[in-house]
Amino acid sequence: MMKTCILVMMVISVGVCSDPSSTKNHNGEEHRALCDVLKAAANKWESVKDSESPMKKALKKTIFGENSGYIDISSRLQMPADYNPPNNDGKQKPNTRKHWCGACGTGSQNHHPGESAPHDLLCICTPGQLAYPLNGANNVSTLCGQNRSTWESSESGINGWYTGWEGGEKDNGREHTKNTWLKIVQNCLEGEGSYNLKSVLTKFTNKVRESSERRIGEVKSDCDGKVGYGVCVLYPQDCEKKSWWYQLEEAIHAHEKWEADQTKLETEKKQNSKSFEVTEAKQISVKTPSQNPQPTTSVSQSPQTEETQEPPRAEQVISNMNATIEEESSTIIYPFWLLLVFLYN
Repeated sequence: MMKTCILVMMVISVGVCSDPSSTKNHNGEEHRALCDVLKAAANKWESVKDSESPMKKALKKTIFGENSGYIDISSRLQMPADYNPPNNDGKQKPNTRKHWCGACGTGSQNHHPGESAPHDLLCICTPGQLAYPLNGANNVSTLCGQNRSTWESSESGINGWYTGWEGGEKDNGREHTKNTWLKIVQNCLEGEGSYNLKSVLTKFTNKVRESSERRIGEVKSDCDGKVGYGVCVLYPQDCEKKSWWYQLEEAIHAHEKWEADQTKLETEKKQNSKSFEVTEAKQISVKTPSQNPQPTTSVSQSPQTEETQEPPRAEQVISNMNATIEEESSTIIYPFWLLLVFLYN
């Protein structure tokens, strides 16, 4: 009886796992982490794009790609035209999902993993062959938060973006990246949310480095989008240093040092300016005469005081004459004395 119960439980468990109607958000964590970084980078770009910050170049690469001519995100982030060329010339090796999402690339390869955050979102959020991993008519799961209807048209259904081998290695269904860009990449920049760039980048790079192969997304083998393989992005070791997230990590440290130096210079400038103003004020105080001089005391002299300090002229004459008389012992006649009395009065 015990053996029968165990067998029944195992059958039920397998049935649940294989049920195509079960809901799962494929690459949900990776999408959220990448989206947060893109949003934070866009916010930071607005504050440093006109400065001399050493982070400008890495931010531009993160948001727009290294060779993109775009530097404006005010009118929504635009998708580079060469993702969907008008013919098949740009859809053959090495310009295939397999290479764009999993090979470092040189020469004629137009895009590579780690080229920008939006590019990596295309790799992990665009369904592959037969809509993998959303394949199955009754599949109600989502990829990066979007269900099949995001990429499906009533005429042709959805086959997805993948690298096939028929007639040589070439891409199929790359036009589906347009809807990924419109519905997922651009939506990352919507809303009023604000994130700390260093914090959300660390969260993303920790997820990347969980794998020794530096992969994110659902991985079976190559990131070429074929059924049973991988809807993912791989950062090969020989091009890891080319990736936007590696360069952004280094640029954040350089920016922090630059910002500290700028703050120090501003502080010193303010201190020097204040010191100059104080010195200049002191110099002006020494050179400029007092605007309110102390009034000098004016002594008003009355006529009596003047008489006391400077005897009248007649009195001086009489005094001199008396002195002369005393010296010469001469006799002065009476009329002369009368004259003197008259002059005195």
